[in-house]
Amino acid sequence: MSESQGSLRDTVQAWNQDGRLYVVVGLIAAILSLVFIPLFGLLAVYCGYKLYDTQEKTVLPIVMAGLGGFGFLFWVYFLTTV
Repeated sequence: MSESQGSLRDTVQAWNQDGRLYVVVGLIAAILSLVFIPLFGLLAVYCGYKLYDTQEKTVLPIVMAGLGGFGFLFWVYFLTTV
């Protein structure tokens, strides 16, 4: 049992080191913020920022943070006009 938990922990740490964890979580959060739950947009913005800050990638973090921010801000706009 502890071997499988150690394996999962190692996998997550490896994904975190090369930025794949932020990419996967951020893209899922961005899509969910546009379709279902707009609060996930904040998570997408955070993942985009961390990906930009730690991995120094530019295009994907900007797209991810932009989609997440758009989903969240659209929700805020919709609630203020209702």
